[in-house]
Amino acid sequence: MSEVLEQLRELMKSLGETDYSLQNKAHISQSTIYRIVEGKTSDPGVHKIDGLARAMGHRLSLVPMSEFSCKLQDIDDVQSLSQIIEMIEHIAEVRGYELTPFEKAELIIANYKSNSDQSEKTTFLQAVNTE
Repeated sequence: MSEVLEQLRELMKSLGETDYSLQNKAHISQSTIYRIVEGKTSDPGVHKIDGLARAMGHRLSLVPMSEFSCKLQDIDDVQSLSQIIEMIEHIAEVRGYELTPFEKAELIIANYKSNSDQSEKTTFLQAVNTE
């Protein structure tokens, strides 16, 4: 729940909203909003948090625990993934680049999102090798 409250606080801050400005929009008292946002209530209630989110043009939704693991389910060939990781690391090393894990992940995911068949993957690998 603390993650949701943190997101709620960040959203309020980014939109310039306060517990006072949200009370009429969300139909929740200012003091209740304050207690929810500050984590001073043990069970704020999903309907109240959803009401606050909706008052700011958002809504609560369920997302997978690990979005990246869900993406990996789409990858049929683990061997290809392993080869792409090795290739990216090798090219970066040869060129003197230091890629962060995030940058590596972006390259890998971009490859799988934009290339649906093997010939396109081969084209991607050739393009990276010639850079």
